[in-house]
Amino acid sequence: MIIIPLFIVNELHGTFKDVGIVVSICAGLEIPIMLGLGALGKKVSNHTLIIYGCMILVIYYIILSVATQSWQLIPAQLLQAAFVAIVMGNGLSYFTERLPNSPGLATTIYYNGSTLGRLVGSLAGGLIAQLLGFRYVFWVCLLLAVLSFILLWRTKPLGKSSKVTSEVRA
Repeated sequence: MIIIPLFIVNELHGTFKDVGIVVSICAGLEIPIMLGLGALGKKVSNHTLIIYGCMILVIYYIILSVATQSWQLIPAQLLQAAFVAIVMGNGLSYFTERLPNSPGLATTIYYNGSTLGRLVGSLAGGLIAQLLGFRYVFWVCLLLAVLSFILLWRTKPLGKSSKVTSEVRA
């Protein structure tokens, strides 16, 4: 999230060194976590992993919302790295499972949704931070993460029988 460095320096009164540590921890952990999740791919469904990702994101935004020192964001970066690894590593697979007969549409939805989400999220985050403050950005993100969790929880996971049924129809 682009607002984290500004939050650390302006709200938590951290240093640029703190920003570097926080940002690099997340970036350094994403790929190893992604590789670890690849081993789970055969044991845990993409739907379940995405739900876990939402739970992780809820915890992450709670930590950001109540943090008072920049060092408190350092362990939270493990959570953000796990979330990013889940979404980046399994997001496209999740959409192609949901739309097995339309892989092009699934890919388009995933990538355009990601791009649109980053655009709208950055603009809204900047606007909220400017008008209300940095913490309100995290509260809004927390609300969106909870709503996403509820939506995914209520979404029926695709089992082997539904995959077979959709393949038979094609």
